[in-house]
Parts: sequence; structure tokens; C-alpha cells
Amino acid sequence: MDNELITKKDLKEILAVELHEVLEAVNQGFNEQTKIIRGIQQEVQENSKEIQENRRELLESNEKIAKEISDMRQEQIAHQGGHFRIDDTLLEHGDALQDHNKRIGQLETSLA
Repeated sequence: MDNELITKKDLKEILAVELHEVLEAVNQGFNEQTKIIRGIQQEVQENSKEIQENRRELLESNEKIAKEISDMRQEQIAHQGGHFRIDDTLLEHGDALQDHNKRIGQLETSLA
């Protein structure tokens, strides 16, 4: 067998078979890579949807927190305004008490 002569036709047939096997292997490799790429693309799309949902939930949560902080600030401002009114009223009462004290003193001196 080692001494058999190979014709051009035999060589072409051998090369054609070998080339066909190589092409099939390459094609199979491409198909496997295509499946992997499609799987990765699907995961990316799913992750993208999940990220968008998480982002939306985060923004909604931040809006709620911002509103709550704003409401608390408004309450604090109103409460502080109440304290200012009370302080003003106390000052007015203090002035009135001083006037009353002064008048009582004058009455006591005039009666004495």
C-alpha cells in the first residue's frame, strides 16, 4: 500500500472529502458560536429590562422621599412660624404687664 501511486483524480477526491469535513467542522463551530451569541444577547436584553425596571423603581422611590422631605420642611416652617407668633405674643404680654405694673405702682402711690 505504501507503494501505491495516487492519481490526480484520487488526490482531488481525497482533498474534496477533507475540505468538506473541514468546512462542516467550521460551519458547526460557527453554528455553536451563533447559539452562544444569541444566548448572550438574550441575557443582555433581560438584564437591560431588569436594570430599566430597577431604575424606574429607584426614581419613584426618590420622588416619594423628596416629597416627604418637602412636606416635612413645610411643616417645620409652619411650626417655626407658630413659635415666632408665640414669642411675639409673649413680648406683647410682657409689655402689657409692665404697663399694668407701672399703673398699679402709680395707683398705690396716689392712694398712699
